[in-house]
Amino acid sequence: MTSDDNKRRIHTNVHPEADLHQGEHSYIPHPPPDDHHERHEYKAFPDTGWRGEPKIPSSKGGADELEFLHKPPYEWKSEGGRFEAKYTTRCWCGNVSFEFHGDPIDAKHCHCRQCQHLHGAPFQWAVIFPKTSVRMIKNVDNSLHFFSTEKRTGEHYVPCKVSCDVCRSPLFDEGRNTVLAYPGSFVFKDGKVPMDFQPTAHIFYKERVMEVPDGIPKWSGHKGDSELLQELTDDAGKMPKYKGKAGPEVETEVSPTKPMV
Repeated sequence: MTSDDNKRRIHTNVHPEADLHQGEHSYIPHPPPDDHHERHEYKAFPDTGWRGEPKIPSSKGGADELEFLHKPPYEWKSEGGRFEAKYTTRCWCGNVSFEFHGDPIDAKHCHCRQCQHLHGAPFQWAVIFPKTSVRMIKNVDNSLHFFSTEKRTGEHYVPCKVSCDVCRSPLFDEGRNTVLAYPGSFVFKDGKVPMDFQPTAHIFYKERVMEVPDGIPKWSGHKGDSELLQELTDDAGKMPKYKGKAGPEVETEVSPTKPMV
């Protein structure tokens, strides 16, 4: 097999390990439908050894969970050694660190106004883990900071945002059943973002402030429960306005075991 046989034309804005096919609602290729359009349910939650009560802490929301700092996703003990850390995250100053069991059950980009405002960015990138797959391993000088998006107060009232009180690095959103962690805070051993961290959808894309031609399905609201939108549009008011077509194609070395379809 010659080196030319391993060269395939791929779009520079698509994950290099992803298979591609032509999406019905876009002008450029999308990842396969079995990875995205039909994947509306999360993967099963693994048993990581949490035997305390309740089964999922703070699953009812609010601030009624007693001793929440000694339950998932904070400091807690795994029975039988079932929790096997695969990833770690840390804030910028290093005061706060968490470890994660297994791979994310999903990943997404969120374009809602709240994410834009609170992150100071056009959209949020988050990977989703069950709470019982997350554990705090460092909290120097009690540096955790909570912000309730519902009450708009600095307290642990679920759902809430979790960050470092010293450097203000955002770490994750704590929901009722899951944690939405930010890949920018992960420490990857080889410096490369794993395939499981690739978003399967853009959500609340109708509220976007810029076009994102990355080949990933765009939902007007929640994934699977709203309208699929065109990837590139002529809608006025989307700033900065995306001018042009999909990114240039380049010859890139890809594995022959990953066929383009």
